[in-house]
Amino acid sequence: MLHFIFFIALLLSSFNVSSQPYPINLTPQQANTLGLLIWENEGQQKRQHLTTWNHNEDFPSLGLGHFIWYPTIEKGPFKEQFPALLHYFKSQDVVLPDWLAQSAQAPWKNRKQFYREFDQPKLTELRRLLSEHLDLQVQFIIKRLEAGIPLILADSNETQKKVIHYQLARLTASSEGIFVLLDYINFKGEGVSLKERYQGQGWGLKQVLLTMPLEYDNVLRAFTLSADEVLTRRVKNAPKNERHWLTGWRVRLQGYQNMPVN
Repeated sequence: MLHFIFFIALLLSSFNVSSQPYPINLTPQQANTLGLLIWENEGQQKRQHLTTWNHNEDFPSLGLGHFIWYPTIEKGPFKEQFPALLHYFKSQDVVLPDWLAQSAQAPWKNRKQFYREFDQPKLTELRRLLSEHLDLQVQFIIKRLEAGIPLILADSNETQKKVIHYQLARLTASSEGIFVLLDYINFKGEGVSLKERYQGQGWGLKQVLLTMPLEYDNVLRAFTLSADEVLTRRVKNAPKNERHWLTGWRVRLQGYQNMPVN
């Protein structure tokens, strides 16, 4: 056991702990495949699920990655991504409908209004726009991971940085490993926001990477076990009952262990 610990310490010491941008290298075919897998996880690859509003949530979830958009100026604890996606669309010369370009907040104030207007012009037009630009949404998620890893490293001490680099090197060695990184950061965030904590403990990618067992040869299983532990802890720490989410989360995580993406 001591020999194993010494080996891991020596291995970790060899990793560069720089917080420079972390490039994610995928072929267009791999990126497309991974995007469809994320859409399957978030919305069963169904067009109507490009615009949803879950029960017991204060915001709609929009697009391939179910990016949230708050309907009020005051933001909740979870990271809002849909306005950033719209900004990315504009940077890629996508012409937005006037109502969408001029909306600082989601124009539906509650879930009841959202579904009452589900088949009216705004949401119908939004689903069309999102379905026409699935590729850009995939690129947006990839860019979030590329930008998110330096944020995670900047939020970590030197020992944590070495562990994170070690686990990232293992995961990014395959397209399947890249998928779990992309899916999880889109699913539960970077794990650096103090707002995204229950009883001081987060549930984002940072926490999963640091909780991953070092001795597992199967890195996808290591990630899955770690993510399950982190999300189970979240449910236990939650101020309100979140247990109803856990079964679906675990189904998603189990899928990480069998991802043919080549």
